[in-house]
Amino acid sequence: MNLKIKLLLPLFFLGICAHSAPISTKAKYAIVIDYDTEAILFEKDAYEKIYPASMSKLMTLYVLFDELSKGTLDLDTEFFVSKKAWKKGGSKMFVEPESKIKVKELLKGIIVQSGNDACIVVAEGISGDEEAFSDLMNEKAREMGLKGSNFTNSTGWPDENHYMTPYDVAILSKKIIEDFPNFFNMFKDKEYTFNNIKQNNRNPLLYSYKYADGLKTGYTEESGFSLAATAKKSNRRLIAVLSGMENNKERRDETTKVIEWAFREYTNVSLFKANEPIVEADVWLGNKAIVDLITKYDVQFTIPKKNLKTYTAKVLYNSPLEAPINKDSIYGKLLVSNTINGQIEYQLYANEVIKKAGVFKKLSSAISYFIFGGYAE
Repeated sequence: MNLKIKLLLPLFFLGICAHSAPISTKAKYAIVIDYDTEAILFEKDAYEKIYPASMSKLMTLYVLFDELSKGTLDLDTEFFVSKKAWKKGGSKMFVEPESKIKVKELLKGIIVQSGNDACIVVAEGISGDEEAFSDLMNEKAREMGLKGSNFTNSTGWPDENHYMTPYDVAILSKKIIEDFPNFFNMFKDKEYTFNNIKQNNRNPLLYSYKYADGLKTGYTEESGFSLAATAKKSNRRLIAVLSGMENNKERRDETTKVIEWAFREYTNVSLFKANEPIVEADVWLGNKAIVDLITKYDVQFTIPKKNLKTYTAKVLYNSPLEAPINKDSIYGKLLVSNTINGQIEYQLYANEVIKKAGVFKKLSSAISYFIFGGYAE
C-alpha cells in the first residue's frame, strides 16, 4: 500500500506564519478565547490562581441551572431565607429573613444584583448549608476539567482557599452558554427590582458595547475589579476574562479593547461538518470499490486573518484500504496548517462498513487494479 496525500486547499504562498498585531492590557490577568474553537487569542498570566470574587457566582449559577434542567427544581420552587443569608454583607438582593423566595427571583438576584444573600439562600436550599454546596461546586469543577479552581463558598467571599484561574473562568462561562442557552439570556438584563429596591446590572459592557450580552463582574479589595464578559459579532462569539484592574472604567475600557482586538485580528474557518465526506478512498478486495472518509467532529479552527491565504489542508492515508472496513478504525488523518494552534490533526474514519468481497469479485477487482491502477464498480 502507498501513502496517499491529497491537498484540499492550495498553498498561495510559502512563508512564516503571519502573526496578529500585538495588544497589551492594564489588567494583571487576562484571557480571550473563541467560543466555538476554544482557541486562546490572548492571555496574560491566565493560568495563575486569582481571587475570583463574584465571578465565582457563575459556578453557583451553573449548579442551579443544572438542577432546573434536571427537573429537581422549577422556577416556582421556594427557598427559605436563613438569618445567615440575610445578614451577609457585600452586594445584596435585600432578602427578608425567614421568608420564602422563588427560584426565578433568586436567579435575577444573583445575575443582575450579584446578591451574596441570594447565593446563600440557593446554597442552603439545594445542599443544606454552604459547606456542602461548595463540595457540589467543586464536583462540577472537576467534571469540567477546571484544574485551577477550588470553592469554599457560594458568593466569592474572600478566602485564601477559594480561587480560580482566568482560564477556568472562561471555560465555565462557555459551559453556561453552551449547556443552558435559555438561562444565559438572563445575563443581558440591565435591571431588576426586588423588595421595592431597583438595582442595575454591574456589567459595564451592557451599557457601552453593543455586542456584549453577559456574564459577571467581580470586585474585592484583594482582587481588584474583574469581569467575565462575552460578546457576539457577525455570528461569532468571544469570551474574555480580565482581573486586577483599578476601577470600573478601566474594567469597561480594557475588556472592550481586547475583545475588539480579537474580533479584528482573528477569524474562524469551517471546512467540513462532522460526518461530511472529505475524500474518496480505494478499497482493496471489498464488496465495494470505494469508501468516503469522514471526521467525527466539525473541522473548524481559528486563524489570524493574515493567514487566510497561507493555511493548507491535506489528507494522508494508505491507499488502497484493505477490506473489511469498519466505522470505528482510523484510516487516515486530515492535517490543517498555519492555524493559531499551529498544525491541527483530525482523525479520519470510514462512513460505512465494507465487507470482504467474494471470490469472483476479488478476482475482477484485482485485475482492474493492476491493469487500470484503480477499481471499477
